[in-house]
Amino acid sequence: MEVIDNVNGIKEQLPNSNAALVMGILSLVCICCGPAEIVGIILGILAIVYAKKAKTLYDENPGRYTEDSAKNANTGRICGIVGLCLSCVWVICAISFWILMVLGIIAGTGFHF
Repeated sequence: MEVIDNVNGIKEQLPNSNAALVMGILSLVCICCGPAEIVGIILGILAIVYAKKAKTLYDENPGRYTEDSAKNANTGRICGIVGLCLSCVWVICAISFWILMVLGIIAGTGFHF
């Protein structure tokens, strides 16, 4: 496989590698922000998608892009996966809490179906 560098011999940043990193980190931050878990899920998915695109570009022509930007994309992917999983767990816990609370209210009032 032929490796093509830029005309100047300077390697470029992978497109979307920094976006993947920022979105992955923000998906982790959203775990602690109450109802923002839905935003954390969306940001986690976007981080994974952007990191996948960046990895595909890097694998096609690794000599063109910096290794640091590939590492940023990989870190963003990992943060996105962790943020997505933890946000999903929090959403499931919140839904379960509300369901149990409603069932407790119904049981406490003596309401029968």
